[in-house]
Amino acid sequence: MTTESDRELYERWLAAWSDKHASLEPLIAVDAVGHWPEGDVVGPRGFAQAIAQTIDAFDSVEFDVQAGPLSGDGVVAARWLVRCRMGDETMVFAGHDFLRVEGGMIAEYWPSIFPVGTA
Repeated sequence: MTTESDRELYERWLAAWSDKHASLEPLIAVDAVGHWPEGDVVGPRGFAQAIAQTIDAFDSVEFDVQAGPLSGDGVVAARWLVRCRMGDETMVFAGHDFLRVEGGMIAEYWPSIFPVGTA
C-alpha cells in the first residue's frame, strides 16, 4: 500500500524533472546513489546534474504516470510515459522508476527508459 508521504515524495520527484530550478536537497539524501545508464551519481548535486543533462536536451518534458506510485518495504515504484518536445518533434518514452526511501528521502534510484516513438 502506498502511503501519503511516499506519494507526495514521488510527486515532488517528478516535479523536479519539469522545474529546472527545483531544489533536490529536501528530496535526495546527501549520500543517495542514482544508477543512471551512463553511470552512478551521488547526492543532490549529482542527481541535479543528471536530471539537467536529460531535460536540457528538450524544450519541454511532460510525465504521465501510468501506474503507481506503489510502495512498500522502503521502495517506491511507478510506470510512466514521458513526452519530450524538441522544436516541432515530440518523442515519447516509457519507463519505470524504482526509489529506495529512507527517512522520507530518496536514498537510491534506478531508472528504466525505453523509446516508444514520436507523436
